[in-house]
Amino acid sequence: MNKRFKRRVWWLSLLALAGFFCLWFGANRLLYQQQTAHLRGVYQTYRALGAEEAAPVGTLATDNDVVITAQHGTPQGTRQKMLKNLVDRERTIANHATTLTVNGQATQVFVGQRGQTFYGVWQRRASLTTVAPKAFAAFVIGYWFIVAGLLWLAARQQRYWQGHLAAMAANLRRMQHNEPLEPLILTPDSPFLALGNAVDALDGSVSHLRQKVALRQASFDRLIDHLPLGVLLIDKHRNVILSNPALSTFVGHTVADTRHNYLDDVKTYALAKMIEHTFRNGKSHHKEITLVATQKEVDANVMALNTDPAREQVLVLLYDVTYLRQVEQMQLDFVGNVSHELKTPVTAISGFAETLLAGAKDDPATAEKFIGIIASESQRLTQLINDILTLSRPQATQPKLTAVDLTALVDSTLQPLAQPIKEKQLQVQRDMPESLVITTSAPKLSQVVRNLVNNAVYYNRVGGRVTITAVKSADLLTFTVRDTGIGIAEADVPRVFERFYRVDKARSRHNGGTGLGLAIVAETVQQLGGEITVHSQLGVGSTFTVTLPLEETEPEIAAD
Repeated sequence: MNKRFKRRVWWLSLLALAGFFCLWFGANRLLYQQQTAHLRGVYQTYRALGAEEAAPVGTLATDNDVVITAQHGTPQGTRQKMLKNLVDRERTIANHATTLTVNGQATQVFVGQRGQTFYGVWQRRASLTTVAPKAFAAFVIGYWFIVAGLLWLAARQQRYWQGHLAAMAANLRRMQHNEPLEPLILTPDSPFLALGNAVDALDGSVSHLRQKVALRQASFDRLIDHLPLGVLLIDKHRNVILSNPALSTFVGHTVADTRHNYLDDVKTYALAKMIEHTFRNGKSHHKEITLVATQKEVDANVMALNTDPAREQVLVLLYDVTYLRQVEQMQLDFVGNVSHELKTPVTAISGFAETLLAGAKDDPATAEKFIGIIASESQRLTQLINDILTLSRPQATQPKLTAVDLTALVDSTLQPLAQPIKEKQLQVQRDMPESLVITTSAPKLSQVVRNLVNNAVYYNRVGGRVTITAVKSADLLTFTVRDTGIGIAEADVPRVFERFYRVDKARSRHNGGTGLGLAIVAETVQQLGGEITVHSQLGVGSTFTVTLPLEETEPEIAAD
């Protein structure tokens, strides 16, 4: 016999011994309960005979080996003293039985109470060795004979089963590790034939299932990894058992692959509250919240996947709606700003027109002044509408590329500005080659140059300077417009490219600005694949730098 079987024999022997003692204890316990019931019956019979509370202390009745004593007053006998001590020690002993040692013998006593008097019904404790000694001896011999016979049969079968079971166990281990099985030869009458066939069939099924699981797991992993949703799966112990890369972008750090408490990643109270509520009541929750770590607006769905307490899980899906909310707010702001900007020139035109109709037209000087204001506001209104249409027009097709001379474009932009340049005594420095031809969209580049140069002139100080530079490299054009004007406060710099945003609203309207010029520049540069940056200091001036990639395609020659 091998060591394992020997240990098994020892364990079976110990279990048999434990079973023997359990049976012995159970039988004695049954005798104890029967004896307790008997003593209770004796006590009830005694009470039915009409014993008085003031019965004399001592032995009141004797029924074979049953002794009844009363504890009332000063105890005199051994049992009376023991009864008094028992009652004093355990006040709740009434109507219960216990075992005491009287004169070296285990004695069972049932304690009854009538008024202030306690009664004890005493009898020698019954056991198997005292009630039926011969039957007990026969039971012991028969029990151990059966145990010995079973152990002998187990040892005999062990040698027969060990070889086959060891081979099948080895095959199961190979199956577990995805290894080929060793062939096992069994006779048709072998009790292991069905088990061997089942192992072979199981091997085929497991191999097929492994392939299916591997394919599905790979597909699932790819799906989860590429989902734009943040996915978080939490078990009943509040540990993260599944997450995807998108979740890391939501929480602001890389989520660990090992199991950990979800609160290590979820720092937003509103989301943690939704998760806990789902765990408690098993109901799904849906709400838009702002994540603390990244300040992202997310549409959070928290769902209970399994309400079974043993396999309870909660799935959290986070969908980023930050851009959607920003677009909605931009749309609201755009409508509000357009309404406000359109109202100003329309109000002026309407007001001065009504004044003229009321009689001001009869005064030539006043009429000329008011008509000039109406014409100016009309031009401003036209410019505002054109700028709005420019921003609202979708970019459905690629811009048409032509050869554009940037130097000539800058010169043509400066010509209409000669009068304001002269009035402000500005120094304009053009640091560019005499001819700088690039391939790009002529209308879009013209919008960029016109808006940047106009701003540099109109928002400059008297006696200031405007510097325009352009540098062309192998694949990049850098165009810079620098002025010494009013400048932009540091807090306003990030917003200068927003629609209708003005650094100095009063001065902007005085100069005829619509608040859309830099927004048009930024979107146009983006459409051309470039970037625009601004460096400014309040009261010193601003520098706008545009970088555009140069196209390698053959341009169309623009007609003169």
